[in-house]
Amino acid sequence: MFLNNAQRQVGADNFKDAVRVTRRQVLTGALAAPGAAGLFWGYGQVDKKDPVRVAVIGTGNQGQAHIGSMNPDYLKLVAYSDIRPYNQKRAQMLINDKFGDQAKDVKFYQDYRKLLDDKSIEMVIIVLPLHLHAEATVAALQAGKHVLCEKLMAQTVTQCKQMINEADKAKRLLAIGHQRHYSYLYANCRSIIERGDVLGEVRHIRAYWHRNQTNAGAPGSEKGLYDGWFPPIPDDDKSVDFAQYGYKSIEELVRWRVYNRTGAGLMAELGSHQLDAASIFLGKTHPQAVSGFGDVLYFTDGRQVEDHIFLTFEFPKNSPAKGAVVTYSSINTNVFDGYGEQVMGTKGTLIVQEERDAYVFREPRIGEGGSMRDTRVSWAEDRVGRPVTESGSTARWVSSVETPDTLTSRGYREEQEHMAWLIRNPDKIIWPSAADPHPENDPAKAPFVPRCHGRVALADAVIALVANMAMHKHMRIEFKPEWFDPASPSNPEAEVKA
Repeated sequence: MFLNNAQRQVGADNFKDAVRVTRRQVLTGALAAPGAAGLFWGYGQVDKKDPVRVAVIGTGNQGQAHIGSMNPDYLKLVAYSDIRPYNQKRAQMLINDKFGDQAKDVKFYQDYRKLLDDKSIEMVIIVLPLHLHAEATVAALQAGKHVLCEKLMAQTVTQCKQMINEADKAKRLLAIGHQRHYSYLYANCRSIIERGDVLGEVRHIRAYWHRNQTNAGAPGSEKGLYDGWFPPIPDDDKSVDFAQYGYKSIEELVRWRVYNRTGAGLMAELGSHQLDAASIFLGKTHPQAVSGFGDVLYFTDGRQVEDHIFLTFEFPKNSPAKGAVVTYSSINTNVFDGYGEQVMGTKGTLIVQEERDAYVFREPRIGEGGSMRDTRVSWAEDRVGRPVTESGSTARWVSSVETPDTLTSRGYREEQEHMAWLIRNPDKIIWPSAADPHPENDPAKAPFVPRCHGRVALADAVIALVANMAMHKHMRIEFKPEWFDPASPSNPEAEVKA
């Protein structure tokens, strides 16, 4: 959707006014109050002399994002593990740069299982290829570690349920890295939607993540020359004994996202974030059915996962979603739209663009002329006399140690801090259970449980994995409630038949 500069300003101003009405506070890089993140999400400080001892398993791009986000007031990095020399070197450079003299105390383990034998480690952050999430998480939980595992939770619903049940058995925290649960921008967007009189009844959400991995159609691009999921094999990695680690080739190790055996494609890596957001916007409701199309339409590099996907999710009428429909597209050949969500209601539209900017526009009424994109809206009669900062932006992806409360970390930092605070306050933890599966939905309980614990992330995985099945099998699939229940052995991989 194209907006000129004047319309962007109108929409941003409308959003800020709507946030004021909801009695929420827009938090941005302009706000640098110590402890602001904890105040917003409800957790407290950790004794700086006793930070939680953490290790990172997997130090590719995402693993380094986690290292770069660490707040030493909450977490002390004591070890890391990776089988690729290329990643090892980059991680060590980052650690040296971030931690200075303390970097020499950070241990390296090539085999993550030996890392798990280190009794001093209390928490691990698992950032491995998708097919290893369940294996590594279960091993870590059995070793007595708390686990923050990157998304998608696992490659099958059965594996997700195994992870949840192992965490319950071990009485250890399990959180999954769907960071939008710790996004100030999305929290404020949700508060606007829940108010009702700003957007009205929401019947459609358009979600999209569009990239151009072709260098604008440059010669040779169909062979993956410009695709971040299909990087060249680094010289440092060419000597890795990939078979020792269960890989069929060095290409499968380095380019794991493009193979069905090791990844799960665009829906797992990108779409899961946005369907997670859509479900939050629709009252944390599960969809009732999905249909769609996906295929490899551009690349000829031997990849197995789709490079273009288009999906439709139907939500139940007898739920807070009230029959809304969510459409999702992810493409690799055009970046004009970027990525974001458009929430369309009877009274107005909310646009969230690239986790950075938010705009609100009012729907026109009969007899009104002009474009509503140019119309400034005021809810002055409902204003709350409380300070609000200038913008809803969460522009930077990772906050550094030097800017501990700029509130622009896209949720990595806050998720880590919350986990650390819970570990240091075990008597305050509320453990999700069959009797109380989603304590995070109760504002009084939310500070005492990870906001994306295993049962929350299970739903995200079910939605993403079943969407893949709908594309692969060319069929409309209805979701079964049992698939979302970790106590049930029911799973789509065994029950969905073409």
